[in-house]
Amino acid sequence: MKKRVLLLTTLAFASIAACAQSDQTITAVFSGMKFQVPETPVIVGTLGQSNNMLLIKYSQSAGKRYISFSTEDSLDTGRCERADFFMAVIGTEPANHCDETAVTSFQNVFRNGSDSGVWNTDERDFYYFLSDDDRSFVFFSSNDGRLIKLESDFLDAKDFQAALGIVEPH
Repeated sequence: MKKRVLLLTTLAFASIAACAQSDQTITAVFSGMKFQVPETPVIVGTLGQSNNMLLIKYSQSAGKRYISFSTEDSLDTGRCERADFFMAVIGTEPANHCDETAVTSFQNVFRNGSDSGVWNTDERDFYYFLSDDDRSFVFFSSNDGRLIKLESDFLDAKDFQAALGIVEPH
């Protein structure tokens, strides 16, 4: 009996210690993929059908402190591959065969006034457009090839990377 109590007490303390050391996140699932987002949202909602959007709010104020996931299947890439389009938007490669109007239009909406670049992983590339004082965006392809837009008005680069499961090398 004493061994059982000791074992249960040890397991209880180990569980509490593990919880205390873990990040305070919950798992959100969108488009068949899992993401780690901050815990204790105020509202979680989804629009299915053709809208395909998941909204997680952390404030009662309209339009404040949110994370949203949506599919962007109608994005005009200027008749070029997504990777080429985003690299042209970021400015690391010339637009070449991408329609310059599509690239410029996207830059005006998402890139101007933001830090932009790409986080490369073995599985996919994440094209980010991060702003200190406004909305920030990350675009990437889902497992089924759909273009996903992750948007937030309060996550910073590390928070986005944590949500996406990107671990930076030490």
